[in-house]
Amino acid sequence: MVEDIIIRKMKPDDFEDVSSLNYELGYAYTGMKVKQRIEYVLANTKDIIFVAETKGEVVGYIHGSPYELLYQDSLINILGLVVKKKVRNLGIGHMLINELECFAINDGYAGLRLVSGMDRIDAHKFYERLGYTNRKNQKNYIKIFNQ
Repeated sequence: MVEDIIIRKMKPDDFEDVSSLNYELGYAYTGMKVKQRIEYVLANTKDIIFVAETKGEVVGYIHGSPYELLYQDSLINILGLVVKKKVRNLGIGHMLINELECFAINDGYAGLRLVSGMDRIDAHKFYERLGYTNRKNQKNYIKIFNQ
């Protein structure tokens, strides 16, 4: 299966598969809204989004965004990483992270960072196997305006 995987940049036409992947993460966001978000992000940001595709189906994606700080060199912030449940544990997540790491190195970023929910123990083990370290535990706050 992994030999059939192609890693490429995301396109707006990927929205249906991306919407399905988001749903697996617990985000019920309509396909049309996902399409609009993909189009907006690709046209208006410096974000980089790679997908893992096999046989015309997107089975995973990673979304990175430049992370500029006043106390550290520039990083890429992983905003999303998901692999379709039926093809997990085949190395696809590793392939996606590797692609983003290569992009970050080639573009002069100092590293990658990510935030992962406290209950995602398997994800934490995955990141640690790839050399990521947990620097701190924190709460994540958000305030949503008129949806």
